[in-house]
Amino acid sequence: MGLAPSHIASLFIAEALVFAIVGAVLGYLVGQTTTLLLAHYALLGGMFLNYSSLSAIFSTLVVMVVVVLSTLYPARKAAAMAVPDVTRRWEFPPPDGDDWRFDFPFTLGKGDALGSCAYLHRVFSSYGEGSVGDFMTEGVDFHLEQGGAQPVYLLELMVWLAPYDLGVSQRVFLRTLPTDDIPGIYRIEMHLQRISGDVVSWQRLNTSFLNVLRKRFLVWRTIAPEVREEYLIEGEKLAQGTGVGV
Repeated sequence: MGLAPSHIASLFIAEALVFAIVGAVLGYLVGQTTTLLLAHYALLGGMFLNYSSLSAIFSTLVVMVVVVLSTLYPARKAAAMAVPDVTRRWEFPPPDGDDWRFDFPFTLGKGDALGSCAYLHRVFSSYGEGSVGDFMTEGVDFHLEQGGAQPVYLLELMVWLAPYDLGVSQRVFLRTLPTDDIPGIYRIEMHLQRISGDVVSWQRLNTSFLNVLRKRFLVWRTIAPEVREEYLIEGEKLAQGTGVGV
């Protein structure tokens, strides 16, 4: 999870472009090499080949176009499967008054849960006062709770959403907790509590905020294992003094 449907389709098309370009270049080189060998051993029977013929270039382009076109339908089907309800964008349940609760469309392994919280703690802290971006944060806190046999990690912070002249602010509770049906997998529970600003602007501006958060989760998956280990150590330090075992 984590990729938007359009990104999934783009992966298919990008792969097809790579195969088309590399295949065309290699095919042309193999053809030239074969021609040189035939000419060297006088197997062409006096026939001369035009290496810069437009027909050769046209044939190469046709092959490349066919390769790309052949992946459009699979790309479309893969994008559609990524969102079963046929919607092309995320759709969250409507807020209940000033409270907006939903599961973020992302999951984590047990070994990444604490480290990712430390990573997000650092990310949110970098959006403090004076920062330039889609939002500004204050008072980023980390809490450790006990959720049955496994710990539950909570990030709590105050967020102001850009443009700031609209006066939209909210309290964010990002809870990372184990799933009920899949052992070793953690889900992300979001709770957005509106503090100021009108409801329509609050919902609209949260689109950018949640998109930034989604991208940060995608970046987490690309981080090297040794760096993740450093974040895990940082998470353990954040958890110290909570009175709950990690």
